[in-house]
Amino acid sequence: MSEKKHAATPKRRQDARKKGQIFKSQEVISAFMLLGLVAVLKYWLPTMLQRMEQLFPYMLGLSSEWTELSVSSLMLNILWLGIQIMWPIFGTGVVIALASNYIQVGILFTGESMKPQISRLSLVSGAKRMFGVKAWTELAKSLAKVILIGYFLYASVRDRLQIYPALQQLDVGQGAIFLGQALIELAWKISISFFLLAALDYLYQRWDYEKNLRMSHEELKQEYRQSEGNPELKNEIKKRQRAMAMSRMMQDMKKADVVVTNPTHFAVALRYDLKVQKAPYVVAKGQDQVALRMRELAKEYDLVIMENKPLARALYAQVDIGQGIPADLYKAVAEVLAFVYRLKKKKPSTG
Repeated sequence: MSEKKHAATPKRRQDARKKGQIFKSQEVISAFMLLGLVAVLKYWLPTMLQRMEQLFPYMLGLSSEWTELSVSSLMLNILWLGIQIMWPIFGTGVVIALASNYIQVGILFTGESMKPQISRLSLVSGAKRMFGVKAWTELAKSLAKVILIGYFLYASVRDRLQIYPALQQLDVGQGAIFLGQALIELAWKISISFFLLAALDYLYQRWDYEKNLRMSHEELKQEYRQSEGNPELKNEIKKRQRAMAMSRMMQDMKKADVVVTNPTHFAVALRYDLKVQKAPYVVAKGQDQVALRMRELAKEYDLVIMENKPLARALYAQVDIGQGIPADLYKAVAEVLAFVYRLKKKKPSTG
């Protein structure tokens, strides 16, 4: 196989997309989700605590009279309260995940990626997946996340190390507020650092995607054959079409009244038929070898061959087969046809 050094064609990209081979960075999705969840927690946490406080008096009031009905009511209230507390978090996660995927991939429905692949059962393929570049890249990203989380956790504890002993003098609510603020600040720093990691992963995923889509010279030729047709076959078809057109043209020369020649380089056969056109028109024309063949056929068909270099050149250059002659050539052609009719004592055809 030749080296794959050509950029992917639009068709190659479209076929890859249909197969589910798309460019997407999971780290970008994770970073957006983490940032969104931290933002929701920061502004929703006070409301969450208030909702949770509403349940404690109710539970304490039932502590002395646990019955099947009271327990069932308690569980329903806890479930409903849990939904009220958690729906912004879950909703934000779902919206961010869908939006991040849509921005990177768009709308795509394909079942190709879910089809079983026999190649995945191969030990060699499995070893390549376990010890290949992608596996090492994923390991590096995981280690980077652990290092970032560990560093910011260490920095957070280090900066507040002298404050923690004083927490024992605070009540539970004040201590919870302090720890909550510290955790939110830690989460902000981690989420922002994950964005830097996601940016690097995005660039890597794009490079890897483009590398995997690159095409060899043979693949480009194969795609061209499939989309445009085999060039050799197309040339052969054109060759046969030209031969058929040439054959028809030579047959139509039987109807001609005269063949005007150069005498060796050009030949143009003319016919004047009032039923077909009001002006004389070209039945056939050719150059060099075709012109020679036309002169031979003219002799065979007993046609008048008339040498007129300027007229032959003008007719060949200006008039297509089946087309009437232009007005500026009327006089010259009329003189030729008049000579032919006098020679053959023939009148213009009327049908």
